Amino acid sequence: MIIITRPTGMKLRDWADQISMDLDEYGIFGKLMDDNKWQDWGVQLLAPMSLGGFNIPSPYQFDDWKEWAERVCGELA
Repeated sequence: MIIITRPTGMKLRDWADQISMDLDEYGIFGKLMDDNKWQDWGVQLLAPMSLGGFNIPSPYQFDDWKEWAERVCGELA
């Protein structure tokens, strides 16, 4: 289990910055610079988290970043 910030009430870039800090023990994650490319940003979480034994869903399976973020949080909890 990992303590991770939920996206509730947060803007996308704020959540992305926070999640990068929450998961810093798994690697260094790039900064989200363009809200429209959240899926491209999110894919960088897949490999290090799968090595940690977690099954993070691909962001490309989602149209809404908050739905994906909630699934990520649920997987890590």
